[in-house]
Amino acid sequence: MGHNHSNHMWLMAIACGGALLLILVLPFLGISKNWSFGIAIMVMVGLHLLMMRDHSGHGNHGKEEMKSVEGGLHH
Repeated sequence: MGHNHSNHMWLMAIACGGALLLILVLPFLGISKNWSFGIAIMVMVGLHLLMMRDHSGHGNHGKEEMKSVEGGLHH
């Protein structure tokens, strides 16, 4: 579990750091600050949603265990 948590923390840092980097770099490429901020926010939210999708399977493991325990209690 520690490895997954560490990996998740790195992915979060990359998502947030990447958004901040976009805010700093895009204006130098001729994109207005308002657009660069909006693009950075969309990228950050999108990456966090992808991370949540990848981690959505963790809750199902506990539910399956509870079903097997409940099934064992009724028999």
